Amino acid sequence: MNNIIITLTTIPTRLDSTYNYNMKYCIESLLNQSYTGNYEIHINIPQIYKRTGEEYIIPPWLNSITDKRLKIYRTDDCGSITKLLPTLDRVDKKEDVIIIVVDDDIVYHEDLISEHIKNREIWPNYAVGYDGLRSRDIDGSRSNFYNDIRDHYFTATGTNSLVDILQHYKSISYKRSFFGKDFSKFVDTHGTWCDDTTVSAYLAKHKIARLCTFHPDDKLFSSVDEYLNNLRHTFPIIKHTEHDSLEGCNLTRADDNSSDKETYMYKCFLDDAYSNNTWVI
Repeated sequence: MNNIIITLTTIPTRLDSTYNYNMKYCIESLLNQSYTGNYEIHINIPQIYKRTGEEYIIPPWLNSITDKRLKIYRTDDCGSITKLLPTLDRVDKKEDVIIIVVDDDIVYHEDLISEHIKNREIWPNYAVGYDGLRSRDIDGSRSNFYNDIRDHYFTATGTNSLVDILQHYKSISYKRSFFGKDFSKFVDTHGTWCDDTTVSAYLAKHKIARLCTFHPDDKLFSSVDEYLNNLRHTFPIIKHTEHDSLEGCNLTRADDNSSDKETYMYKCFLDDAYSNNTWVI
């Protein structure tokens, strides 16, 4: 087992897409990293898409990839958390493994892995990503870097901050040891349509900090409008692939009716924020 694993999942319409600029370019970006050490890419592909009953068909472009770093695993469909949960089940908690979670509709920067390795050296006991929700000061209070929406949708600010929720689309790195045997039960009991919230709430429950960092080459936006127009195009994103807008999480979000679960998760975030005064950013 390599000590770095990039993990993701997909849905049938993205796996076998009719669009020209499709998931293939996401996978190619992950295979063409500047990092020269060993790593693996795990694609967790269910047999059946639970939402529609549709069968997942492995397309020719994916079958034709011979790079041994790319591993295809057929799994159950656990919803969006399929990008992580089956990978954790395969990797023993005792193994010293860095797990980098990504999405299937992004072409990623070639320095994605290298930057996450730097992050893990600086903050070895934190989950670290590049996009977060609800930034916080080290005393647990809501931060006021800007006193506007940028303190809520926190990304590419040139500042490190603790956040309640890290978002996987811009990648997050974890240590395998962050997740115990109780994670699967936590997902079953408290998980919602949103894997970002589910994972961050689990970490908060176990007092594992979530830190949003930045890339030094990112442009600093001078206004809120400029920021909002560009926040989904900063490191480690090179480009978004083409796909239908009404699919995946955009559908499950509309179907979700989990206010009780969200209330519980918010309590996890608050309990975590105000019970830990040892954080350093």
